[in-house]
Amino acid sequence: MLVLVALFWIGITAPTETHPLFYFGLIFVAGGAFSLLFAGVGAATAGSRAPAAPEADLRFFQGIRRLVLAMWLCAVVADALGVLVVLAIADGRGGTPLSATTEVVVFIGAAVTIVWAGITSVVMRRVLPRG
Repeated sequence: MLVLVALFWIGITAPTETHPLFYFGLIFVAGGAFSLLFAGVGAATAGSRAPAAPEADLRFFQGIRRLVLAMWLCAVVADALGVLVVLAIADGRGGTPLSATTEVVVFIGAAVTIVWAGITSVVMRRVLPRG
């Protein structure tokens, strides 16, 4: 959530002459943060599941394992695209150059979401039964 708040703040406080693609870069990085949020929701759902038939439980946990892996891959792709877009317009093509602080916040936000989505994926894939 902190990453989403930081990205929202950057989008609101960006100078009006900033290249329009900068906002698309922020949207991509926010997509990576949302994928981390979805992986967390899947992990919370797996933790609060009441036991049912063994076969149904196994299929459910396999679905959660796939979900956290897919969300990690989604975070990697979305954040990579966001960082590439921000880097492409960082020198001021088409408008005002981005400040170093803005770039650092975007890059840290992307790195944090990738790392935490990866940690969530690894932990959940080890904790949940394989089948």
